[in-house]
Amino acid sequence: MTGPRLGPAAENLGLVTRQLHALRTTYPAWEIHYSPDPGHWTAVLRRPLTAQLAAGGVRKRLAAPDAITLASALAHHTTLLHT
Repeated sequence: MTGPRLGPAAENLGLVTRQLHALRTTYPAWEIHYSPDPGHWTAVLRRPLTAQLAAGGVRKRLAAPDAITLASALAHHTTLLHT
């Protein structure tokens, strides 16, 4: 027997919560947020953006329409931060 079925809003909230947790633990150098209206994901670099980092292509703030797109941008920027 299965438990009570959650509605779409509760299921979506659970997914967003899991995605936020995964992104925040994978990319601790970034402050990551989700805004539900409209669905918008953002990440802000926690450390100062130096001229050298900016010249290397690092941006202080990233935005994406979904968690997967933001994860891709964060992975790319992590590479830039460590080169």
